[in-house]
Formats: sequence, structure tokens, C-alpha cells
Amino acid sequence: MEEAITGQYSLIKGWKADRSGNITFRKSARNLNVPIAKAGKTTVAEVEEIVEDGAIEPEDVHLPGIYVQRIIKGSNYIKKIERRTVRKVKEDSSISSSPAAKLRERIIRRAAWEFKDGMFANLGIGMPMLASNYIPKGMKVTLQSENGLLGLGPFPFEGEEDPDLINAGKSSMMFDVDRSLAHCHTPDKIRRGGHCCHLR
Repeated sequence: MEEAITGQYSLIKGWKADRSGNITFRKSARNLNVPIAKAGKTTVAEVEEIVEDGAIEPEDVHLPGIYVQRIIKGSNYIKKIERRTVRKVKEDSSISSSPAAKLRERIIRRAAWEFKDGMFANLGIGMPMLASNYIPKGMKVTLQSENGLLGLGPFPFEGEEDPDLINAGKSSMMFDVDRSLAHCHTPDKIRRGGHCCHLR
């Protein structure tokens, strides 16, 4: 039997840590940071703020300090959005669509026909994610992303982007009203248990 690969170092980014290494993350930033930290022999965590022990409530600890060997407070902490995606306030009808764009939209609209009222749906990255724009009014569909977001809303308007809230395709997102966060292993368990359909 082969041995699993063990990383010597795990480098993660968190929001807040106490001096014992207990870390909390903001929104979707906890998606891969937690399992990555657990996989390395030495975890180095860069955080925005270091607080005294006891300042983070136990129920707010996303990563226990036993997995963290070094904490660094980031200077000039800059959070970038890899794929900044925003909604337009009003579509510009003067822009002509190419045949390829029309075909793409037709495929996306057809995929949206698969939605049913009350369903939970996992959308694949790319075109399937755009099917959410064509959910009929009055129909309730709860969307899930591979990185642990449940209750995805639309793309944000210009200026509403949050670098701690991205979908699995690394695009900026917003939450719907019925929302929750988990780590990246949760979507597999949701699908395996038959709790949502998968649209790819």
C-alpha cells in the first residue's frame, strides 16, 4: 500500500488568530484552508489580526491551534479577487451577439429548464453557473458551490464585491437569504447522500 503524500509546510491565510493558533476565517476563505492546514507537518498562517487567548469564542474557531505552528500578522494585507464578476444594472441592447454567444445562451437557457421548485442544485463551473440567471420568477432553487457555499445568490453589482465570498470558479458572488457555509468536503457529502442534483 502506498503512503500518502505529507506536506512539510502548509501555507494558509486566515482572518483572525489567537496566540495559541486558533483561527477563524471569513466566509468562503475557510473552504480549502482548513484541510490544507491539517495536511502539513508545519502550518504557517498569515492572518489579518492576532488577538489574545480567549478572545475567539470556541464555537467560532474554524481551525484549532493544534494544527498551526506559526502565525504571521500580514502587513499591507491585500485580498484580490481572481475573477471579478459583476452584474450590469441594465443590459446594453445595442451590443450584437455573435452566433457563438447566441448558441451559448441557448444552451444555458436549456439547462435552466432542469430546475424544479424547491430543489437544491450544484452547478458546475462555467456555463452551468450562468443557468442561475434564468431561474423563473417565483421558483425557489437553492444553489450550492463546490467550495462549501450553500445558498448562492447572483453576481454582485459594481462595488459590492467581497474578496472573502467567491464561488468554486473563483468568481465574486453574493449570498441568497437562505445561506450557510461549510468547508470544501461538504458538497461531496451532500451529493453522495442524494440531497441535491448536479448540473454540469
